[in-house]
Amino acid sequence: MKPTIQYLTAETEEGQEALSEVMQRSYHADISAVPPPWARVRLVDGVPVSFILVDPDRRLEFPQGDMRYAFICDAATREDRRGEGHFRAILQDTFECLRAAGIALVILHGRYPLYRRFGFEVFTHHCGLFIKPEQIRTRLGTSTSGSTRELLSIEDHRFFYEDLLVVAEVRAHSAQECCEALATAGALAQERGKTRILFEHPSALSYGSRYRFHASPETAFTRLALACGAQMCLQGADPKRGTVPDADWIKVLDAASLVSEALRLQPLVQPLPISKVSLVTDAGMVMIQGSGLSWEAREDADGGAVPVKMPSSALAQLVTGYQPIETLAAMHKMALSPDVIALLAALFPPRWRFSRNESWVFRS
Repeated sequence: MKPTIQYLTAETEEGQEALSEVMQRSYHADISAVPPPWARVRLVDGVPVSFILVDPDRRLEFPQGDMRYAFICDAATREDRRGEGHFRAILQDTFECLRAAGIALVILHGRYPLYRRFGFEVFTHHCGLFIKPEQIRTRLGTSTSGSTRELLSIEDHRFFYEDLLVVAEVRAHSAQECCEALATAGALAQERGKTRILFEHPSALSYGSRYRFHASPETAFTRLALACGAQMCLQGADPKRGTVPDADWIKVLDAASLVSEALRLQPLVQPLPISKVSLVTDAGMVMIQGSGLSWEAREDADGGAVPVKMPSSALAQLVTGYQPIETLAAMHKMALSPDVIALLAALFPPRWRFSRNESWVFRS
């Protein structure tokens, strides 16, 4: 007999009790961190088997504003019911609810290869500047004051490498501020007995909240730090190709909504080469059309649009700027004309978004 499936939320006492029961048999998570309708639990024949917590109102930065996305804070199945498909089922049901709420993107933080199988893909990079305090002292000296300490955001955690000073954000822009920030970091490292400094620069503080974008990973601060002997480490946040088991993952829920919103937030500064292209993905189809500097996206298409088939994971990386269209075309074996490549490159230029490389800061 077909089982009875039910979904409850923390809006009701029954839902709260079901959530608590699942967490007692998996792990506890903070239900209060998300709106009650988005603390959801799956029941099979009245038995709570899995839960998911979603923050539906976070932001992805673009040049002319922010795009809304949903963040999956926690999701789990009780230990004695794993391997029965409940995790996949509650994810798919949540995706449908998010689509109905008009949310085109969902992001989470987790391990490879679990989320790639559900259509998620990476979209951030790791960037770090490693330097020793004596390298700063040799070139700039070391000094610190209350005002210069405000240029730095220092993080500490009991599981960080004990010899490492982690600077999570540098708020320096002018050459003078960059000098002061470096000298201050050197002084703080010496005060705290740290032999190494990691500048997460550009900042990885965007993790889990508002993902900022950068035109380049190189800044005035980067150039000065490199001149002082810093080592710059830059890599794509891809667990399959690196040593970091965790990553920030993104998934497209509605291709038409995503592209339409991205075009609204993207300034166009040059006329584009062709007037119509139809992107066909597993998250739906979207036709981009227009002329000159006026462009729009819609779900329907006509015979005059150039069809481009691509996985939604590639569309996510294109729109967020993680990979340029030329690279995606090669990776996914898409045969694209020069005009289509020129169009998509102009609409969705490369951008840099950063997240924390946990292997750099946490002891294994």
